[in-house]
Amino acid sequence: MKPIEQLDDQSRCAKPTVKGRPRSSEASNAIIQAALDLIAEEGNTGEVSMERVAERSGVSKATIYRRWSSKEELIAVAVDSLKAPVDIELPHTSVRDDLLTIVRRMSKQFTDREQAVLNCVALEMRSNPELRKFHEEFHERRRDLVRRVFRLGIERGELRPDMDVELSVVMLVAPILSIKTYGNWPELETESLGEKVIDHLLGGLYRRE
Repeated sequence: MKPIEQLDDQSRCAKPTVKGRPRSSEASNAIIQAALDLIAEEGNTGEVSMERVAERSGVSKATIYRRWSSKEELIAVAVDSLKAPVDIELPHTSVRDDLLTIVRRMSKQFTDREQAVLNCVALEMRSNPELRKFHEEFHERRRDLVRRVFRLGIERGELRPDMDVELSVVMLVAPILSIKTYGNWPELETESLGEKVIDHLLGGLYRRE
């Protein structure tokens, strides 16, 4: 799977495009926005096709397939584009500071369109293994960032050495993701949500003397 930035770099070595056609970065963005629009409008990914994305974006189907091997890969890239990047510089002053930096950096207020897309894809991943596979590749990068923070906390003696790192990652990410995605707990969806989840989790993970 090729990240968007690599595609743009590769395009510099490609043959000149036909006059009037969008450049590589513009074409990639047009394709992604078209896919997101179709998902939001249809309420499911089943009605989204490469043909419809090509028609909506004004980019040829052949160009789309040169960037993404399947509809599922394109959708996973489009969904990931809605989220904040994972290239975060962490302070490493404490586990809490690092986790707060991650949560605050990655938290954002989604538009109605973006929320509709996230809800749709979250529901359909269970019945679409290929979509889930591509989505997991992106999500793993975010989990790994949290995983490294926990492991550093163990090395520094800040966290319990017997803690379950993988379970702790899920216990941090899952509540925030569920509340943000499904919105069934308006009383919890506040600016302090991430901080509350972190403090509740760390209360059981700090090393006791």
